[in-house]
Amino acid sequence: MQSATRAAPAAPPRPPAEPARPRRRGRVRTGLNIAIGLFLAYLVVFPLGMLIYSSLKSAELKLPFDIPGFTLDNFVKIFSSPRVLEVALNSAIFVVGTVAVALVISVSLAYLFERTDLPGRRVLAPSALAPMGVPATVMAVAWVLAANPANGPLALLVERVFGISVTIYSLPGMILVAGIFGVPSMYLMLAPTFARLNLEFEEAAATSGAGWLTRTRKIVLPLTLPGMSAAAMLLAVIALEEFAIPSILGTPHQIFVFSSLVQAALQPPSGMSDYGLASAYGVLLVLLSLVMIALYRRQTRESHRFKVVSGKGYRSAPVRLGRWRYPAAAIVTLYVLVAIVVPILTLVWTSLTPFLQPISLHSLGSLGFANYGTIFTDPNLTHAVVNTLVISLVTATLTAGFGLWLALASERGGRAGRALFDLSFLVFAVPSVVLGVAVLFLYLFLPIPVYGTIWIIVIALTTRYIPRASRMLQTSLLQLDGGLEEVGRVSGARHGTVLRRVVLPLVAPSVTRTWLWVFANALGELPIALLLSNSDNRTVVVLLWDMIGESANYPEASALAVLLLAVSAGSVWWVNRRGFQQHI
Repeated sequence: MQSATRAAPAAPPRPPAEPARPRRRGRVRTGLNIAIGLFLAYLVVFPLGMLIYSSLKSAELKLPFDIPGFTLDNFVKIFSSPRVLEVALNSAIFVVGTVAVALVISVSLAYLFERTDLPGRRVLAPSALAPMGVPATVMAVAWVLAANPANGPLALLVERVFGISVTIYSLPGMILVAGIFGVPSMYLMLAPTFARLNLEFEEAAATSGAGWLTRTRKIVLPLTLPGMSAAAMLLAVIALEEFAIPSILGTPHQIFVFSSLVQAALQPPSGMSDYGLASAYGVLLVLLSLVMIALYRRQTRESHRFKVVSGKGYRSAPVRLGRWRYPAAAIVTLYVLVAIVVPILTLVWTSLTPFLQPISLHSLGSLGFANYGTIFTDPNLTHAVVNTLVISLVTATLTAGFGLWLALASERGGRAGRALFDLSFLVFAVPSVVLGVAVLFLYLFLPIPVYGTIWIIVIALTTRYIPRASRMLQTSLLQLDGGLEEVGRVSGARHGTVLRRVVLPLVAPSVTRTWLWVFANALGELPIALLLSNSDNRTVVVLLWDMIGESANYPEASALAVLLLAVSAGSVWWVNRRGFQQHI
């Protein structure tokens, strides 16, 4: 009998030792987070620390770091002054009024454009969003020309039709212009909310006999209320830091809000700057902004309780306006004409006139391009144009690069990367005029030779726009399927190769759009450029400010404003043409 023996199974081969890629990747991630943390500290924490330091110095006519000791005299002076109550009241009225005007107009436009069969939407919608391509300084100048009581066509029309004398140099005028300027921002935040509402809710109410007004009041508005409140809070922060509009429209009658008061303390007509008092105002303004930012973040965190779009049976169809279609279109057209077209046309008209005069047929013969000739032959303008282009180009490039770096850290850097990404949101709470003050003091103190150069403006503008740019780019990264990167790593590609060959080409269009957005906004940024400028690094928008404030040469200032408007609007148009419909 033959015995059968079964061979013992061979031991499986030991897998080769895995390379220490996870550990190396962890070290790289830690190093990246540390670098980003130091970078954010340099851009944000150090300037704010210098601002607080300056607010504790009695630095009237002296730089803060030239004075020994610390004091609370600046805050005592603020809270004991009767003027602070007036400024606080003006600021509160300005912010609330601006938000109210923008909210009413934005909600109306968002509902009409996104929920109804309003005729002419393809033309009216981009026309209503036109202020997005107009720098705030240009918008303020345009409204000064269109609504001043002497020869503004809108002011003259109101007086002739209603018998009421109005002036744009007032708190209501500031609110009206700032509210119109804030409409595009709020509309872009509200439009998706109205567009995604499920029609079944309204159909069920209509079946029960509810009319359009009842359905809107009891269904549409409550469901969109969380989005409206979040947008209103964010616009309140923007209105609190708004500088150009209240400064140009309020300063002639000494109507100040906090942002214009900070600038007035630093650059008063008397020339006697009070750095400590300006810093104390800046600290209070940052605290107010932080409170509103905290409310906004809380509101957006709780918005999930009001979601009305699901994957099952969702559909959206336009609400039919019936006999109100054309009256509604006429009202929207009238808004576009009065709020946007007439001021811009008045600006163009004034740029072609030899002196300030109202629009009329018998003045057509006096129109010409002499103001543009003067502008183009002015050596100061040539220097300002070069400065503006360099500042805008470098700022856009640095901001897009650092914003992508921060967005990658948020998505690929673990919990620490996300914490740093959230930390950058702190810059939202720093008004631009306060950021300009903080950067000014920091580089007067540090032995870094950037004060008085274009690079100090680049640093401040990059700090201002990085949080917004990083959030724009984070949205694009969230849309990428992680499987694309996993395939690259499984194929043996290193992490850097996957990032360079897979991730970056996919987000390149978003980087381009972010670059264009920053470039367009940097062109018209006034408060930072104004506080950090001198004769060597002056920009076009600062030159425009000087033309208005010092010489009151509105024809030449209008020609310069038209040129600035053309470049800025062209950039924004290109952004929208590439499909970029986000506004942070």
